[in-house]
Amino acid sequence: MAQWLVTQGSHQFGVESYAELESMARRGDLSSGDMVQPPGSTDWLYVNEVPELEQLVSRRRAVDDSAPAARAGGTTLLGVLGATLLGLIVVGGGLMLYLARQIPEGDEGLIGEGGLSYSQMIVTEQGTGLRDEPSDGGRITHALTKDQVLELLAKRDDFYRARTDEGAEGWIPIHHVIPMYQLGGIEVREELDPLYNPDRYVDVANARWMQLPADPKRPGAGLSNVTVFEFMISNQAPYAMTDLVLLATIKDAKGHELEKVELPVEGTIGPKEATMVGTLAPPEEETKGKSEDEPLPDPRVLTSSTFEDMAASDPELQLRWTSGIEVAMATQEFTNAEIDILELRAVPDTEAEALVRRP
Repeated sequence: MAQWLVTQGSHQFGVESYAELESMARRGDLSSGDMVQPPGSTDWLYVNEVPELEQLVSRRRAVDDSAPAARAGGTTLLGVLGATLLGLIVVGGGLMLYLARQIPEGDEGLIGEGGLSYSQMIVTEQGTGLRDEPSDGGRITHALTKDQVLELLAKRDDFYRARTDEGAEGWIPIHHVIPMYQLGGIEVREELDPLYNPDRYVDVANARWMQLPADPKRPGAGLSNVTVFEFMISNQAPYAMTDLVLLATIKDAKGHELEKVELPVEGTIGPKEATMVGTLAPPEEETKGKSEDEPLPDPRVLTSSTFEDMAASDPELQLRWTSGIEVAMATQEFTNAEIDILELRAVPDTEAEALVRRP
């Protein structure tokens, strides 16, 4: 039995997986006016109400619109409008009820028998599993079945960190699942998208870098070059961000990547806030008396806003604080360097916390 239903005009058919829906969108076999019904649901959604599908459809439409035949096709537009009207007739009052639904309250479920909460997601791929690291080469540590429900925890690049009902945790490709919040109303999607796609709302701005001469006493530097990065982190989301991991990348004159280094950052970035990132050197008592062969303790990399909160009760911390991050690189010579967001987690406010964590 098909897991998803598709309505195109007066024609309705089933597909076996969400991945097949994505393939249809890429081929141009799915349009924004078509409707889909998720597994276990009695509600219908327009394709343009499922963000990932709409992005694929929009890309395909942009390619088609660049062709002369597409630009000349007034009848094509009429055909799409006609199909949309037929879709409305087929779905009828059930669709209108869906569109009128507001954010659920209390213990009300989202979809499916017994209900699913917005913090959950459904596995759409057969043969996938939770991995020990967020990469295609990550080892699968826990096998999953198609349509299995997972708890969504965090995001890193193209992977979600997730947890099963039994408590197993790991990473899964984002295209192997569909988060339930995406199937809610527009209010739900706008409210919760920053929680599960925080990288869409946080940017690195005003970045600059400078190479320093080698210094064996610098922690982890050895005989390698050290690059100082200075930049600002801008958060456009209505939630604070934390657990930030940055990625420093250096390149040669032709733009070829030479080396990457991950940089965890302590602290938070407040809602709608921009903050610098800096380094807090270890206390003098932890460095005094060290021989030249002994490495110094690692400094702490913090957001400036978090450091300012700390320094409010201990002004002497200012003596150990410098703006920017010193990054030790193994590569001796390079001509370009950059900083990017690699991983972070949004911290929901009380209202969002109640919404995504309800039973």
